[in-house]
Amino acid sequence: MKPYYEQDGITIYHGDCRKILPLLPKADLALTDPPYGLRENAHRVASRTKLAATTDYGDFDWDAKPAADEDIELTIKSATNCILWGGNYFKVPPSRGWLVWDKQNSGNFADCELAWTNLKMSVRIFRFTWNGMIRQGEWRGPRVHPTQKPRELMGWCLSFVPEVATIIDPFMGSGPVLHAAKELGRRAVGIELEERYCEIAAERLSQGVLAL
Repeated sequence: MKPYYEQDGITIYHGDCRKILPLLPKADLALTDPPYGLRENAHRVASRTKLAATTDYGDFDWDAKPAADEDIELTIKSATNCILWGGNYFKVPPSRGWLVWDKQNSGNFADCELAWTNLKMSVRIFRFTWNGMIRQGEWRGPRVHPTQKPRELMGWCLSFVPEVATIIDPFMGSGPVLHAAKELGRRAVGIELEERYCEIAAERLSQGVLAL
């Protein structure tokens, strides 16, 4: 199985995680953001805001419905620990270690997003503005992925598991998990079905641009 990208302990595979995950060794942590089934392309986003032109991500069907139960189960089993964004959309075991991202949003956008974890910890909240064009942190340009999350959020997730050395992201998107892992000097593998996002992540990783 040939990687799409491999450098400095970071590896990207272009393909279906259902086929690739069984071929990989078990990781210390699965940190990922599967499709929720919200159809987050330009057509849906445009209906919620009139303040500015929305990015045209094109037509796609990977977010037509939430990731299948068997895909979520496979993801959880792919690592000893798991942080699963959008956990409230999936069938997951009971947990007391939920993570909350307070996006400090306004208007029709959700106030928060939730991550299920199997970590033995209490609920924690990360307040980081991600309100349309008003965004905290380093990312200032147009989003390159319709469900893009900030690298800072993924770095915060990793702060709860300082002992893990290997990370897997089966739904990589534009690669914020890989960028956060690289910044912390940890090994990480990303899997992405859409080649254009593999290309974006690989280009930024190879250039050392961590603003994702």
